[in-house]
Amino acid sequence: MAKDPYHYFRIEAQELVEGLGAGLLALDKDGGAEAVRKVLRLAHTLKGAARVVKLPEIGDLAHQVEELLASARDAGNPPRPAIDNSLKCLDGIRRKLAALDAPPQAAPKPDAAPAQEIRTTAADENLQTVRLGISDLDNLIGGIAQSFAAAAELRAGALAAGDTPHEEQRRKNLRALVGKAEHVAQGLAALRASVVEMRLVPAQVLIVELERSVRDAAQSVGKQVNFSASGADTRIDAAVLQALRGALRHIVRNAVAHGVEDERTRVAASKPPAGKVHVAIERRGHRVSVVCRDDGAGFNLESVRRVAIERGLVAASQAARMDSRALVELILHGGVSTARQVSQVSGRGIGLDVARETANALKGELDVRTTAGKGSEVEIIVPISLSSLPALEMEIGGVSAFAPLDSVRQTLRRASAEIARTSEGERVRCGDEFVPYAHLSQVIDHAQGRRGGNQTIVVIESGGRRAAIGVDRLRGVHEIIVRSIPAHARAKAIVAGAAADEQGVPQLVLAPAALVAAVSQPRAMVAEPAPKARPPVLVIDDSLTTRMLEQSILESAGYEVDLAVCAEDGLEMARRRRYGVFIVDVEMPGMNGFEFIAKTRADVELRDVPAILVTSRSDPEDKKRGKDVGARAYVVKSEFDQVEMLKLISRLMG
Repeated sequence: MAKDPYHYFRIEAQELVEGLGAGLLALDKDGGAEAVRKVLRLAHTLKGAARVVKLPEIGDLAHQVEELLASARDAGNPPRPAIDNSLKCLDGIRRKLAALDAPPQAAPKPDAAPAQEIRTTAADENLQTVRLGISDLDNLIGGIAQSFAAAAELRAGALAAGDTPHEEQRRKNLRALVGKAEHVAQGLAALRASVVEMRLVPAQVLIVELERSVRDAAQSVGKQVNFSASGADTRIDAAVLQALRGALRHIVRNAVAHGVEDERTRVAASKPPAGKVHVAIERRGHRVSVVCRDDGAGFNLESVRRVAIERGLVAASQAARMDSRALVELILHGGVSTARQVSQVSGRGIGLDVARETANALKGELDVRTTAGKGSEVEIIVPISLSSLPALEMEIGGVSAFAPLDSVRQTLRRASAEIARTSEGERVRCGDEFVPYAHLSQVIDHAQGRRGGNQTIVVIESGGRRAAIGVDRLRGVHEIIVRSIPAHARAKAIVAGAAADEQGVPQLVLAPAALVAAVSQPRAMVAEPAPKARPPVLVIDDSLTTRMLEQSILESAGYEVDLAVCAEDGLEMARRRRYGVFIVDVEMPGMNGFEFIAKTRADVELRDVPAILVTSRSDPEDKKRGKDVGARAYVVKSEFDQVEMLKLISRLMG
């Protein structure tokens, strides 16, 4: 496979172009001899690098920047046309970089960002290149070394367990192996989290582009506008940054064109002649907020009302009743522009529409706040990363689904009688309010799911709205890798993507905003069928830990459970009460599990009750003996899976 002759030049050139852009904008704002000399050094370095790899056109453009600014090397105050022309040269350099042949090995990555299509070009390589410090690499190497060491211990323990002739010692060795396996899994999870964090890039590159957009827009409409920013060191996934770029360029240009007034109007309103546009980037857990603020006149909501009526979007009577929030919602949905004429900067009514579509594609949120005469704020909140996030695993009818953890507000336990039935649907009390409720099986059209008795409820919030969903059980918080769902699968809006479990089986990842909307929809009340009575389960095991574990799993699934500490007690209990299934250990003082099953098979009253052996003994001879005495299933404790166990019990009990 041919090598890319421009590989290292691409990386260096993008860093130099980024520095030149920031330097020229700083020079335009503040001037200074040192700022001029810094820009000249960067241009000279780029010129030399371009000529080394035989790219004279890029070298010539960098040389033009040198020529334009050389006269201001000492004075530090280059004329405005010199800066304008230097920025034009920089745009030309970017175009030349984008036109370079893509490396032959470049190909779409299989793990594309979910719910959207991301396109990259050579000009975006500064978002695709991650810069790491030596300490980051040292930590990564150290984590890998620890994982190798833990894996070696696990391998040695497995070999030792296999060579142990005594059952008791083998059992202890296997339980020790479980602990070591957990340790390995924890180490790998920490290692993955470190790698995910390292692949994030600082938002500084986005800030430079937005400052340039504000400058160009202000010049185009003849206004004075000062740009400022905070949070440039916030680290965000490259795919998220890339998707945000276009939307944020629209937002800041709208702030200049629609928000900030001209100089005469500002002075008349006792404002400084120059307007202000500030972009604030802030990390909030596993999400990032980007807010664009201006100190302009605010949205002209009366004009929005008039335009909405003229275009037939709402009736005049309805428009008259709309408050400021409802009018802002019209703007957010696009097609409403109050600009008097279309220009290169504004007037097509699509700026906020693009921002809304971007927020939706990233499974985020868009909000607008405006105050007449004082200014406006446009905020986009999106995930830090599209590929990895912490999520709460929920289960219904043996199927798992994940909800992003930052959308989960609380979990509750409520009796079925505590769920209020209204004409618009079900409601459940959360604090001082009743919020819409639906069982998750209703929302995702899953036929199964336990809806009677006590309910486990998860409260989800998105966009300031809350909804409650009922689930069978919670299975903990996990860091998941989200995969996109193919378009031909036609997934419902509430499905944001999929995450594979440890066996590679895909599980649903839910979209909070769509989930809240789906639960909040009025739905016809359907009488719940009376739950089918199920006989209790008898667990017989001399180990307190095993008894408590199996009881917890079964009761969480809605089964009534009786416990016996030995086979003799279990046999007496079985003769007094009808059970749906026996779960029996093998090794117990006195009568063992094989003998218990043999006795029940010989009893005309008990022979039809299915029995499951759950034991640490995994020898083929033991499994054959269990089958011979009449056990319906043989489960080895080291391979115990609670989901499969519940499916087995459900099948045996019919």
